[in-house]
Amino acid sequence: MKNYFVLLYLIFLPISCGIIEETEEEKVTYTYIIKNKTGSDLQIESDFGRIELITNDGAFQCETIANVGYIGGLCSGTLEIRIPNTNLGYQCFGLGLEPKGLCFTEDNRLFLISDTTIFTEVGTRTYEYVLTPELLENVFELPD
Repeated sequence: MKNYFVLLYLIFLPISCGIIEETEEEKVTYTYIIKNKTGSDLQIESDFGRIELITNDGAFQCETIANVGYIGGLCSGTLEIRIPNTNLGYQCFGLGLEPKGLCFTEDNRLFLISDTTIFTEVGTRTYEYVLTPELLENVFELPD
């Protein structure tokens, strides 16, 4: 019985003295904003099936909660920008998904916040990109 108490003492001693520390990282919110300045309404699909009609001068926004220092972009692994009532637009894939060559930029510039990202940091952990009229000049025919 004495050995049992000695063993418990040895286990709890480091905890009570602060030798073992909590290692869970702090979680924070990252915000991504895509502003529509194309002159036309656009349908944006992202966030695992979320679909929104974004009017000209409107914005698509998503948030993700991650550890401090997160280097991802957007909030899911896909982004589709479509001209409403057509099959014209862009499909972008990231986070290890296979690109199909239908994005308006290199996929990794959309999905990884780095020195080469298309996003501009506009606030603490808030990133923004503005879609311009030139975007509509080179749209792809998208699969249904």
